[in-house]
Amino acid sequence: MMMEFSRLCVSRLNNYLHLKLFLSLFQRFLDANVLKEISKDRLIITHAAAGFEAGKEKADVEIDALFEMTKKIDAEFLEKLSNPFFSMEVRYDDFAEIRKKRIVSLVNMVFDLLCNWQDTLSLADVVKKTFEEDGYRNLLVEVLHLYNIETKMLSNSVIFHGPPMTMKGLLSEKLFQTMEQAAGVISDVYTRKIYGDKGCLSVSSGSA
Repeated sequence: MMMEFSRLCVSRLNNYLHLKLFLSLFQRFLDANVLKEISKDRLIITHAAAGFEAGKEKADVEIDALFEMTKKIDAEFLEKLSNPFFSMEVRYDDFAEIRKKRIVSLVNMVFDLLCNWQDTLSLADVVKKTFEEDGYRNLLVEVLHLYNIETKMLSNSVIFHGPPMTMKGLLSEKLFQTMEQAAGVISDVYTRKIYGDKGCLSVSSGSA
């Protein structure tokens, strides 16, 4: 889902001719950022599942400890992102609470699903047994929205060297708007994949 979400965002941003050249420089950041996020989601989901299997309650999961673990993934991200065109210094105070809120959302989702888990049921059936359709869609929107906010705050930490710096503010705001629109599209698509679809499941740059 995250990869499809990222592709949709980039496709839509490419529609803005005045951003195309700058986007080519920013593309590496976007690609690396979504892969980083997938790694963090996997870490959180695995940790939450282990806690559930150990008999813990949702409230027993140490959110602060998970937050610290995600910083290690950030460090790897920054190391791979080394580039003469831009530099970055992560300011965690800017978005710590946003990230922790997203961690809580994912932990709660894992616990809720595992409470209804049956090996004889498909994942889709477990999801439908756990959440009402609108509730599931809203969960996806919330998780993506929190990711969008953090990405916007993280982009403020990026310093471009030379002329591209003059376009950074424009792209940052357009990026956030595009990500918010794409979050609604992707959430609808993945909800329909679970609960049934009366239309087309494909995602295109022109989707509403």
